[in-house]
Amino acid sequence: MGSVVELPVDAAWAVGIMLGLIRVAAFAIASPIVGRAMPVQARIAFTVAVGLAISRPVAGVVEIGDLLAAGVVNALVGGALGFVTGLIVHLFTTAGGVVDIFSGLAVSTVFDPMQGDQGGVFARMFHLTAITMFLVGGGMMLIVGGLAGSVRVLPLEAALAPQPGLAGLVVDIVSQLVRAGVELALPVIGVLLMLELTLGLASRFAPQANVFLLGLPAKIFAAMTVVGSAWVLFPDAVATVEETMGRSFGAVLRGLGA
Repeated sequence: MGSVVELPVDAAWAVGIMLGLIRVAAFAIASPIVGRAMPVQARIAFTVAVGLAISRPVAGVVEIGDLLAAGVVNALVGGALGFVTGLIVHLFTTAGGVVDIFSGLAVSTVFDPMQGDQGGVFARMFHLTAITMFLVGGGMMLIVGGLAGSVRVLPLEAALAPQPGLAGLVVDIVSQLVRAGVELALPVIGVLLMLELTLGLASRFAPQANVFLLGLPAKIFAAMTVVGSAWVLFPDAVATVEETMGRSFGAVLRGLGA
């Protein structure tokens, strides 16, 4: 009979790897960048690679109840980090949605698999462009660094002590993304409003001409022509996203009791 090969397994490391994978997996599910912009294989590779990288040996957690409690805590930490830090990314979808409304393309909304909901043409275009610029500019390193730092600030075996400032942080980020989204779309909005004024005056002075029949294609053409003026502002907007995301990692961890 052949001999059975026994592989020694360190219980502390096994628990630490499991908890690290849970934290990163929850982040990947909640994050609009990792959870939506990446295919399934890439999300799995991200979860395994980063989860193994941030793992630390966790001693003393061997009972089933303790393991479940630690797993829930890390899932909450990862989910909160992914959701709150990814909120600011939606400013590009907000800007594109505003342009869709003013240009009349909001009627052409279709299901957007990256957002998981209905989206217009410019909303999808703005979001995809911003995510590409964010990833090319080193945004993934910011995410990995934030997850690695979360283990140092809030260890895998730590307990949560939520602070009241976390709700205020979410409100501030939502306010910032709405304001920044409208500012990003302002160049296009200004041109479309001037076009609306021109069409209104034309219909007033030439009522026999069916001006509004030509209004929709004229607005679509104008939006497609001047949308490049909004893209000029994208580098600054992406820099704002990176700065806000970096600050949000620390704020979320402090709000969870770190």
